[in-house]
Amino acid sequence: RWALDFYSLPYKSINYSPFEPRALEHAPPTLQKLVPIIEDPNNESFFISDSTPILLYLDNHYGNKKTLFPQNMTVGKDAIIQYCLKLDSQLGLYARRLAYLYVISEKPAILSVFIDRNYAKTSCDDWLSYIRGLMSSCFIIARVGIHRIREEHISEKLICILEEIKQNIDGKQYLFNEQFTAADLTLTSLIKPLTIVPPLFTKYKSVFEYCDRIRARHDPKPLEEPFVGRLLKHQRQKRQPSQYQSTIRNIIWYMFYILFYPLKFLFIIDTETDQLYQYPSTNTNERAHNDNRILKGDSFIGTIIFFITYFWHLCFTIPQQMEFVNNEGNRILHLQK
Repeated sequence: RWALDFYSLPYKSINYSPFEPRALEHAPPTLQKLVPIIEDPNNESFFISDSTPILLYLDNHYGNKKTLFPQNMTVGKDAIIQYCLKLDSQLGLYARRLAYLYVISEKPAILSVFIDRNYAKTSCDDWLSYIRGLMSSCFIIARVGIHRIREEHISEKLICILEEIKQNIDGKQYLFNEQFTAADLTLTSLIKPLTIVPPLFTKYKSVFEYCDRIRARHDPKPLEEPFVGRLLKHQRQKRQPSQYQSTIRNIIWYMFYILFYPLKFLFIIDTETDQLYQYPSTNTNERAHNDNRILKGDSFIGTIIFFITYFWHLCFTIPQQMEFVNNEGNRILHLQK
């Protein structure tokens, strides 16, 4: 959206969901169906996906008056492209997984919007949203490996890239040669999910402030708060449950634990080695890596086993992942002091 505004191109935004793929019914079958995706009606309805290729496409076709990839710089266009691809492959993927972990842990019903597509909802406290949220959570856990954050060292990798970014922007107005480029736009866009991760938002305040300055200077439209962030903020502002409510909830949880945990030995498949990606990148110098797994559930029985498997992960693995991430967050905040 920001790049389209930068090049002063009219557009219509469509919320795409894998549960409702009709928005891409005219797209070629070879298209990588991962957002962002644009369709260019000025070029025979040409479709293209992936952030950096989209920026390059727009710059090549509409960058006559201004550009996100300046040529007359000490650091050339290729360096900017590679930096953007690196951010896409690392910061974007790690930030998304960590943000999803927080949402699923705190209020999975928020993710019901992926099924009901009611992006304007102000509350998701009803039972239908709760059930749909659990279904969406299972899908997302499987799709991007939320249950593997600790095992794949996502927190550590994210901290490494944030430390590198912090050093890159130290004392600078822009990332490359004191000029706004695609690198600044990409960084500012991809770091947004981490605003709901309190330890990192506190630890890397200078990076977020840098991105706020970039957006204030160069984004022509005020940023609309994403529906996930808006609903999660509403959830965090709600009154905390009483001691009585917490006790009842814990009793129900322990009963559920006793009844449901043994299903692991009957249905839960080994997901640790399931690393088949839907769109594997063979050349990360041209296209960013993505972490969307291929989901298995071709038959009715397979679908049932799939949801049992990832509902089990939702109930038992995700709390462990959240505990690990919280401990890591407390550790980095302690080191900061």
